[in-house]
Amino acid sequence: MAEISGGELLLRALHAEGVRYVNAITDGTYMVFLEALERLGDEMGIRLIVPRHEAAAAHFADAYTRVTGEPAVVMACAGPGAANLLSGIICAQGEGSPVVAITTTRRSDIGDAYRHKGSTQSPDHLPLFRPAVKWNSKIEHWHRIPEMVRYAFHVATSGHPGPVHLLIPEDVLAARGEESQAPVWTNAVRRLTARPPADPELVRQAARMLVEAQLVNVHAGGGAQRAGAGDEVLALAEHLGSPITNTVSARGIVPEDHPLFFAPLCMASFMAHQQADVVLAIGTRIGELSMWGQPPLWGDPSRQKLIQIDSEPTNIGLNRPATIPLVGDAKVVLGQLLEEVRRLTPRREPHPALAQLRTVQEQWQAELDEQVADRERSPMLTGQILQVCNEFFPDEAIVALDGGNTTMWAMHYIRPRRQRSVLYTSNMGYLGTGLPYAIGAKIAAPERPVYCVTGDSAFGFNIQELETAVRNDLPVVVIVAVDNAYGMEKSAQKRVFGREADWFGQDLAPVRYDKVAEAMGCHGEYVERAADLPAALERAVASGKPAVIHAAVDPEANVNPPGLWLWNAARSGKM
Repeated sequence: MAEISGGELLLRALHAEGVRYVNAITDGTYMVFLEALERLGDEMGIRLIVPRHEAAAAHFADAYTRVTGEPAVVMACAGPGAANLLSGIICAQGEGSPVVAITTTRRSDIGDAYRHKGSTQSPDHLPLFRPAVKWNSKIEHWHRIPEMVRYAFHVATSGHPGPVHLLIPEDVLAARGEESQAPVWTNAVRRLTARPPADPELVRQAARMLVEAQLVNVHAGGGAQRAGAGDEVLALAEHLGSPITNTVSARGIVPEDHPLFFAPLCMASFMAHQQADVVLAIGTRIGELSMWGQPPLWGDPSRQKLIQIDSEPTNIGLNRPATIPLVGDAKVVLGQLLEEVRRLTPRREPHPALAQLRTVQEQWQAELDEQVADRERSPMLTGQILQVCNEFFPDEAIVALDGGNTTMWAMHYIRPRRQRSVLYTSNMGYLGTGLPYAIGAKIAAPERPVYCVTGDSAFGFNIQELETAVRNDLPVVVIVAVDNAYGMEKSAQKRVFGREADWFGQDLAPVRYDKVAEAMGCHGEYVERAADLPAALERAVASGKPAVIHAAVDPEANVNPPGLWLWNAARSGKM
């Protein structure tokens, strides 16, 4: 029988899981794997994406999973590579992204067990990664590679998705053995791919509760987004004539110009939460940014019933009592519910309460529009950037949002119209994910326009990945809202001290980000007025290159974005 190296075995195991991209900075500890990838990658349809920093590679993978709904792979080398990777994996954990992280160590005879003797680059990866992942383990023999990879993908994608970690010593990858001793299973018998339904009797009970309710609030979270359940959310709400709300991690799950939809930070959304006698919560724990599902932004739990759908049983009833728990995949369970509801009642007219909610939202929208109406002003407002992007980019575009106050503006002014089209770290609030998320999204969906709106502070965290975008021919457009400061820190200083505290060092030295981008081979633009932004976007897209638009924004206005009061209330726990 033919012999096979551990490196090739790993590649074949990844191929069996449907992996198309491996995000990794090349390193000697897994050169045997890279040799196999060079030899067999084209045949298997697997491509290597080399970033400039391992954390960015994890963000690439995170974004890929959210756009495609499939797991993604990132690798890092012994010691510093793994340490760099860890921060990106923690971010993926917070967002529930099934990223499979593979790190390597030096060979076993000088690895982490012997670091007290002075071996270099030999930290103990397992305890470092354990708090950041659902599961991790070390592979100590080459023939265990296929089964450990299978299990890693199974854990990453089961229940509440999340990252996992495999540790492989260099000598295990280099070891060789007979291929028949380490079978790689085909897709037909690999990890569970069927989406689990909920208990049919509980579904029937929930359907009756929805049909008998006075007012239902259909409320979607990140789990519904991950499941790709947007069509089912919309179909059920339309059949019941119910208002739809969502968390900030589910932006775009239904078109935000739909008449049943009410934006997450609008008072109309809170009114829907308060007035409904039944809330159908889909893929959300109803956490901190939703004020834990408690009054006054929600109804009294003793009177307001909750039907909660989640793939992870421990999320059910976590922050408020669940009247009916439905454990299963959001898309499948909503399909079950829709079938039962259709059996019990014909399609209903929109609920009368929607008229009042619509009036409130329209007034809210008019006030927002008035703030950004003057597109000749210089410098511009961050909200104007989002408003122009809404008009310029087509419905299928993907947007990556990044920064502190920049994302606060985005929560009010971006208007997504497709599910899996908004990438943002709502749970971790990571700075620097915007550009890597945009790159990961473009890798996942090269046919779709991808743009990023980021603050200048956030952009600085991973600005080096512009070169990665150039090298891999990934024409993303980045609009940098430049206020030359850590703007949200100024907001926090005013909240805590009643003034800015300059000695905190929140002001940045002036940087022309368009010029930095040009030096890296990108297209660059500089604008100070929103009126000039559409033409700059036209030129950026026409260049066919990764592009950066330096958009100077009003630093005074940027300190107090719309909705800051709610953010402060959520952070403080006080309404």
